[in-house]
Amino acid sequence: MNSDLVGSIGLLLLFLVLSFFFSSTETAITAAGKVKLKVMENAHPNRKNGFAWLSDNVQRALSITLVGNNIVNIAASAVATVMFSRFFGSNHGPFIAILTMTTVVVIFCEILPKNIAIAHKEPVLYHSLPILFFFNLILWPVVWCVQHSVWFIGRIAGLRLDTLSTFVTREDLEVMVNASGESGAIEEGERKMISGVIAFEETRVSEVMVARTDMMAIPADTTVARASEIFLESGHSRIPVYEKELDKITGVLYVKDLLGPLSRGTLDVSVTEVQRKTLFIPETIKTDEAFELMKKSRTHIAIVVDEYGGTAGLVTLEDLLEEIVGDIQDEYDNETPDVLEESEGVYLVQGYVNLDELSETLRYSFEFDDVDTVAGMLLSLKGNFPEEGESVSFGPWRISAVEVVDHRILQVRVEFVTAGDEPVQDEPPEGGKNPRASG
Repeated sequence: MNSDLVGSIGLLLLFLVLSFFFSSTETAITAAGKVKLKVMENAHPNRKNGFAWLSDNVQRALSITLVGNNIVNIAASAVATVMFSRFFGSNHGPFIAILTMTTVVVIFCEILPKNIAIAHKEPVLYHSLPILFFFNLILWPVVWCVQHSVWFIGRIAGLRLDTLSTFVTREDLEVMVNASGESGAIEEGERKMISGVIAFEETRVSEVMVARTDMMAIPADTTVARASEIFLESGHSRIPVYEKELDKITGVLYVKDLLGPLSRGTLDVSVTEVQRKTLFIPETIKTDEAFELMKKSRTHIAIVVDEYGGTAGLVTLEDLLEEIVGDIQDEYDNETPDVLEESEGVYLVQGYVNLDELSETLRYSFEFDDVDTVAGMLLSLKGNFPEEGESVSFGPWRISAVEVVDHRILQVRVEFVTAGDEPVQDEPPEGGKNPRASG
């Protein structure tokens, strides 16, 4: 009797330990995901083949843990029922066994191992692999039958149950990057750079280009002497050359190409003699495609054309790279910041600033249909061209025209006034305090 009891207790403990193993392994696999498994594959050369098999057979591994977990839980319940029936009789034994096993299994074989696996998924998987391979060998007939049964039921129900991809999506990656930035796992500069890389292929050239109205270009009949003066005044190293009008760009003049004529003293030569061919790209092209085209053509500047073939603007490699690394200032740049905090809750904003950039900087959603820039939003809200000093309201903000030249809104002032229909987020804008506090 005593030997039977000891054997039953030992068998019950074995089943509970196996239940703990299957629960923790299942949770560790799902918590890790395929990307983390690939990382562990490289981090543990001695288990590289094991992690490689696991990342390629996630569904099979999960089936092994689920089948094994159910088998040992049922077996443990059966052994416990027999034991308690002997001690408490056939009337009360099963009820006590159900109550006891439910408590033990839920706490020690489900909640505890799953929490451990979530917090320590890498060591759990590392030590679980050999045992998982063992059960893969002995349970393969059962797992095979279960998997094909599920697949057959799915076919009948019209459901596709196979996983197309277990890698993270773009949206998943953006959420992870933002969460990592908020938790301090990565620096704010790193977060912005990674976010820029993610959004790079979704951004169109028209969103980052220098608009036609802001382009600097020189006529084709400009002499080398005059072009040299323009380069000195502007600080640019490359300037487009046009014939009669901006819609007829004939080439691009590089400052270093003036060195030859200058050294020879031929200052009256037309810039068309030394200009280079230019690259033309459509304004609808994505920034990553434009970047590849400019690299292949070995050019640092491209002319952006609209759907009618007219000049819409220009874009440089620097403009494209700034989408990833942020503003790049060289020794010739003397630019006013895109968004300058004048005082608490008051910002001087350049008219060309994209609404997405303004939203990120002020931590408020400046969404507006059919326009991309702050100037366009002010123009749409006003309904006509505003005079300097005129203002409109947008939620809790007052937007005023600061500088207007030739029907171009160059600068606006964005000022937090009062809480409107849309809530202001609790986090303050970078470099400033929460505008709500100034209300």
